[in-house]
Amino acid sequence: MQAESVIEKPAPVPEPDPSSESGKRARLDPFAPLDVSKNLRQSSVRGASFMSFARISGLVLRLGSTAILARLLAKEDFGVFGMTAVFSNFLAIFMDVGLSQATIQRQEISHRQISTLFWINVALSVVIALVFAVSAPLIAGFYKTPVLVSIIPVLALSYIFGGLGLQHSALLTRNMRYGLLAWSEIISSAAGVLVAVVMAKWGMGYWSLVGLALAPAVVKTAFLWMALRWMPSAPARGTGVRSMLKFGGDVLGFNVVNYFSRQAGSMLIGRYCGTAPLAAYDRAYSLLLMPLGQINGPLGSVSVPALSRLQNEPDRFGRYYLNAILLICSLSIPVIMGLTLFADQVVLLWLGREWMETAEIFRLLALATLIGGISNPAGWLLIALGQTKRYRTMGVVNSAVIVLAFVLGVFLGPKEAGMEGSVKGVAWAYSLAMLLNFIPYWAWSLKGTPVKLGQVMRTMMVPSVSCVPASLAAWAILHFSNSDVDTLAGGTLYAWLPVVGAGLAFGLIYAVMLLLVFKKLAFFRNIAGEFRSKR
Repeated sequence: MQAESVIEKPAPVPEPDPSSESGKRARLDPFAPLDVSKNLRQSSVRGASFMSFARISGLVLRLGSTAILARLLAKEDFGVFGMTAVFSNFLAIFMDVGLSQATIQRQEISHRQISTLFWINVALSVVIALVFAVSAPLIAGFYKTPVLVSIIPVLALSYIFGGLGLQHSALLTRNMRYGLLAWSEIISSAAGVLVAVVMAKWGMGYWSLVGLALAPAVVKTAFLWMALRWMPSAPARGTGVRSMLKFGGDVLGFNVVNYFSRQAGSMLIGRYCGTAPLAAYDRAYSLLLMPLGQINGPLGSVSVPALSRLQNEPDRFGRYYLNAILLICSLSIPVIMGLTLFADQVVLLWLGREWMETAEIFRLLALATLIGGISNPAGWLLIALGQTKRYRTMGVVNSAVIVLAFVLGVFLGPKEAGMEGSVKGVAWAYSLAMLLNFIPYWAWSLKGTPVKLGQVMRTMMVPSVSCVPASLAAWAILHFSNSDVDTLAGGTLYAWLPVVGAGLAFGLIYAVMLLLVFKKLAFFRNIAGEFRSKR
């Protein structure tokens, strides 16, 4: 079957050709409409490439900074900051309330509309910053950690700076200025890493992690304002933003309950187990989410608008959607499987030997994060079809199941292992809940759409089955070469050769199975060809 475009959106798509009339209008007028419907696949692939470049660069910076900071800071420093992150990231959801998506997806927008949305975003950001700062004593009391009283008000400033750049980012996205957006991500991330490492070198402890969170917000907003040079006017009534607010409301509802359900485990561990167990859980969860974010982010940002344009063409809609699922699963499943197989080696390299207890938690969480990652396209479909009410309701039900699992896990974990048992209980419960909820979640999402559950499951099976022989081969090499932590901790290159060999075997066998046995070579060749074609 000919591969339909696998990615596209009024957000992440390619930069318009500066020599074209639409490209010139977009650069002069950020509110001018752009038409990229004539070459959906090329627009999709090129758009995702900009976002992938930024995401991968950010991932490298985060991995590098974590490796450095893990050796400069104590576990307790990460645990303290992890306590603030649970609440700060949750409140950050309310800064946008879906207004950036509304700006991107509307066919026509005006300066007055976006100016009004800009001031709504700013007002929300200020309110959220004040709420977070005022809540500092309550959060510190909840965790029984007094230092949070001084950390939280400083972190609250990041909301204000972030809110000032939301609509500028949305306008650049709408006009497909992805080169600029990519650089804004990379430069701001690099600034945060630089600030954090310098502060850690100066012995500032957990304040280094505060710098890592605050500096990117300041730098990114400054960059976006210089890149767009758009100045908002005063807010006005009767600009037609009510429908945009309603659209964002359903998306916000899903994001709120989804975030709370994912972070409930960290909250319970921090409250009942302490900072060190929370740090181990948080590092394991973060490492698993990092690569999935680099895959889901770019693909999701371009798939939603492309699917929106195809909603009146059910056959093309279905082909595009299944190809998007094939692409995301072909990347996500081997990444998580590989990280699970090489968990000990990854933790040893990334964090150091003193963090080795993280590896087991890492393995227990792998299934939950994988299912969560490959289930993201269910949301793309519902948003593209305008079924945001169902999208919100599904989020509520799914989150209730996950939170219940977390509660059972923290209190019913292996008692003989003490606090460590509670952490493992949370990880076990999370993965089990996601597994039990997987099929019902997809069945509900696909009901009444052009895509059938059987089609989605068969598409997901291709990369899943391809991973089986690859995983067995890698495991055998690691097992019979005795590449344990004690052997590798010596740091000799020779000791790591079996690990490198196992990794190469995993990748090679997976590629042969996927591309040749399941005959997906033409699919990926078509996608790669778009990078070489002329605009």
